[in-house]
Amino acid sequence: MPSPSALLVLLAAVALGRTAFGIVLVLGYGVGMAVAFSLAGLLLVRLRGRIGRLTGSRSVTRVLAGLPILTACLVLVVGVGLVLRAANGSV
Repeated sequence: MPSPSALLVLLAAVALGRTAFGIVLVLGYGVGMAVAFSLAGLLLVRLRGRIGRLTGSRSVTRVLAGLPILTACLVLVVGVGLVLRAANGSV
């Protein structure tokens, strides 16, 4: 996924005449994100059994069932907020 901050770093490096350094920084940024996401995924796989035992209780099952609705509402609220800010010209 393209990263605006990585693009900014690369463009700044090109503007300063240090293109190779900018490429190294962007590659390091990408590798760091890949490692972080991989470790988070591996951690979730390792904890799958413990999480499964936690979901045996009714309260945790109810909370986990409501999380997709909560996150959808959050995305909707943030999207509406951004549209309203853009409509007012204050983006």
